[in-house]
Amino acid sequence: MNCTSNGRRASSFRNTVVRSAGSVALALIIVVLVGSLGHLAPLYPDPKGNINDYVGVLTQSDKDSLDALVDSVLKQTGVTFAVAIVSGHGDETLEMYGVRLYEKWGIGQQNEDSGLLVVVSMEGRGLRMEVGYGLEPVITDGRAGECLDKMLPYFRNEEYGKGLYAGLLNAAEYIADDAGIELKIEGQEGYLPFAGDEKHIPLGFSTRTLLQVFAVVFLLAALMIYQLSKKNRCPKCKSKLVVTDKIIQQATFTASGLAVRMYRCPVCGYYNDKTYRTNRTVRPPGSGPSSMGPGPFFGGFGRSSGSGSRKGSFGPRGFGGGRSGGGGASRKW
Repeated sequence: MNCTSNGRRASSFRNTVVRSAGSVALALIIVVLVGSLGHLAPLYPDPKGNINDYVGVLTQSDKDSLDALVDSVLKQTGVTFAVAIVSGHGDETLEMYGVRLYEKWGIGQQNEDSGLLVVVSMEGRGLRMEVGYGLEPVITDGRAGECLDKMLPYFRNEEYGKGLYAGLLNAAEYIADDAGIELKIEGQEGYLPFAGDEKHIPLGFSTRTLLQVFAVVFLLAALMIYQLSKKNRCPKCKSKLVVTDKIIQQATFTASGLAVRMYRCPVCGYYNDKTYRTNRTVRPPGSGPSSMGPGPFFGGFGRSSGSGSRKGSFGPRGFGGGRSGGGGASRKW
């Protein structure tokens, strides 16, 4: 009787041990599988705005500066900038991750594809600038690499916000130059926030460039003054001419006027009269036959439909189905 009872207890104990071991093994297998799947399958998060820091390395000041740059570029050129700071990109290459994230977000307007995405992968210390189809002629692979190179010194010093600003600003200057405009960054007073004790430098200008510009302006002004002084000299005795203007026919809202400019020399009596047209009179705002505004054929020709104000705006701006074909560049810091 005792032997039978002992045998049953031993068998029950073995079954309990086997079941426990099986449960532990199953749990370990599930953990390994879940971990492997999580590692293999990259996550493509939804955008919260144009500047997306899913890791938490940017300060609020960084975000504000980057948002101001994004909004200014969108309003003035129609190009959409976006940033994604992620912990990693799984077993997928950073380049493929950038393409797929770009197309999931749809950066830029459909059929224009004028967008640019910067992906920062913290685990791999990788940087990727993904360029939309429509922007590739302006931000070539070489220029994209140049923009990333601007970021590297800041990233190595863990100044991620300043690095992103420096690289995106470099891209913005190429875009503005292609559009033939001078980019104005709202709320930034035209300065790039440099690290350390470096002096603030106006956007797009070095000290040497500024000196060259001032020299050219000075020479042009001097030449203009010389030409004007020469023009108002008497061709006979070289004395200074007296110049007066007289209206012959008054301008109206619908027709230009007529006037005469009279040159007189008080020394030798030389004179010369030249007639010229005057501009039409400008109608005051709100007056005239209609005050209903410019109508459907005026206005609305801006390059961008971005928000009117950065403060108080929520969600991504300029995301409308844009695509990328893999153009851009990658770096590691």
